[in-house]
Amino acid sequence: MQHYCSNCNTYTKQQYCPLCKQKLSKKTGDNEYYPIYETRVKRRRFAQRLVLFIAIFTVSTSLLINLLTNPEQLWFLYVLSPVLYSLLTINHTILSRAHIGSKVVLQVIALSVMLFILDAASGSSKWSIHYVIPFLVTLATLLVTIIVLRKPMKWREYIGYMTTMVILGFLPVILFLSSWSTVLWPSAATALYALLTLIGMVLFSEKTMKNEIVRRFHF
Repeated sequence: MQHYCSNCNTYTKQQYCPLCKQKLSKKTGDNEYYPIYETRVKRRRFAQRLVLFIAIFTVSTSLLINLLTNPEQLWFLYVLSPVLYSLLTINHTILSRAHIGSKVVLQVIALSVMLFILDAASGSSKWSIHYVIPFLVTLATLLVTIIVLRKPMKWREYIGYMTTMVILGFLPVILFLSSWSTVLWPSAATALYALLTLIGMVLFSEKTMKNEIVRRFHF
């Protein structure tokens, strides 16, 4: 009898999926579905490479036109950051089989970097640092928290991503203390939410998870 992984749509005789390492419980007959999976993988990889080529073509063409027409003003940055963000969104978030926690973390980081570049290119009024990035970090932390609460059995899978989001929650305060940001309340609110999330992780998690949290934060 073979085990079936609904996450990867594959069959294996092992109790754990060879691709995503999840423990498998469903079983089926002796049909072999790896050829179908390999076809899907090849199509996905081709799509990812095609998107990468389009991104490289778009950025390089914009840079060339910028340097030939108006080298004093680097307007190609308005093209660069959205293209790079779109590349990550399509190849990692949409086409990739990566863990959803990884997708959320990389999304908030990539979106923050894109908005910061656009902010700097438009005159650096620091609206991205003052308001948008703190809001994005808070929203992403809340999203991961909701996912964990809906799937408590998968808490161990998300602890690393939760830890990362908590750490990112204190980043706006660091930017404020280093004078990069001059608006306190968004940074303070984000840090407070990160702190409350950390306290909630310690108070309401199981003993094994609590020990893991304490070990990671060195309490």
